[in-house]
Amino acid sequence: MNRFCHFGCLALALVLAVAARAASPDAEALGLMEQVRLSMPHVPLDMEAQIRVLDPNGKPVSKLQSHVVWTPRREGGRDVQYDLLGPDGEPAERMEVSLSDLGSAFSYQAGAPLAPAPLPDLFAPVGGSDINWMELSFSFFFWPGPRIVGEERVAGRWDCKIVEIPCPADLGGGWSHIRLWVVPAYSAVIRGEAWKDGRAIKRFDVDSIRRLRKVYMIGDMTVRDLDRGSRSLLKVGKMKMFAPDLTPEELEELNSPVVW
Repeated sequence: MNRFCHFGCLALALVLAVAARAASPDAEALGLMEQVRLSMPHVPLDMEAQIRVLDPNGKPVSKLQSHVVWTPRREGGRDVQYDLLGPDGEPAERMEVSLSDLGSAFSYQAGAPLAPAPLPDLFAPVGGSDINWMELSFSFFFWPGPRIVGEERVAGRWDCKIVEIPCPADLGGGWSHIRLWVVPAYSAVIRGEAWKDGRAIKRFDVDSIRRLRKVYMIGDMTVRDLDRGSRSLLKVGKMKMFAPDLTPEELEELNSPVVW
């Protein structure tokens, strides 16, 4: 009887230890994601972007123009306004996102003129593409509970930590979690996978970046729907920074692209 009790206690202790380890914060992952957030633009940014739906040969079959206004907050976090433009060049949809360490908040407008509307499914494709609002907002950079689950060298040159972050329950069941390939040397995310039901259902790869002062941010990004076998490209176009304390030469340097 005592032996059975002994083995039972050991098993219970093992289960509790595993559970405690799973529940405890991963300090390295928390620090890494904090650096990713700090590397995001810290000056107001106005930019044009285009979502291109690609055929199997990589040729665009449709395009959707968008306009983004990015505003850092003094106390930390970011406020971002995403406009999807109609054929007349005017906003047909607008998503406003507040990002902070406390989470993310979304508000939505649609119509002509724009008017408040019910929030759409944040995990559903936007404009017939493979890209959704979660990927456009990069709000998963602010999700709590990151942990490092592996390491991988990407493209033979980027030594990455693989960070897994659970999807917050209040966002619904679109994804169970996301995995991000982070290059610690640059505090940059170069790949991501969205998971559900134990498998990856979407993947994004950063194709190019832009440099803002000594900070790197995502430029062009390919998003693949692994279930449908389709892909779309988010292509960043013109950028304008509102930084009155900088000279025209410094602003030009801020907007200069960097090729990896």
